[in-house]
Amino acid sequence: MRHFDVRHSLKAVIVTAIAVALVADAVPALQTPAQSETESAVYELNLVYVFEAPEPEFVFVVGNSGFKTVASLQTFIASLPAGTTLKWSPGCERLGGEPLLSSESEMAKFKSFCLDHQINFVLVPSG
Repeated sequence: MRHFDVRHSLKAVIVTAIAVALVADAVPALQTPAQSETESAVYELNLVYVFEAPEPEFVFVVGNSGFKTVASLQTFIASLPAGTTLKWSPGCERLGGEPLLSSESEMAKFKSFCLDHQINFVLVPSG
């Protein structure tokens, strides 16, 4: 008859539970936000400033994904389901040269792109 070690079994159960909890916590970050059939996904757009070069660089960030150009951001947006909301609250402080924010015509083209792809773009102005 084989000896049953309760401590070893309990340790295995605890380690397995922790692993499952960590994976369950990480998986939603890799997927599109969960939604019901009547509820559209909402994404937050951020603009990150990178100060490693003599001139600041800008990176658009949505979730855990970064985009160095408006074109690459638009490629991502085009892959989103119709009805998705993209919300951007860029604040009111500027360094100058920020993509989209430094040009009214660029912003108008971006809004039109979102509209063409049935993306609800919400720009929240700050004052």
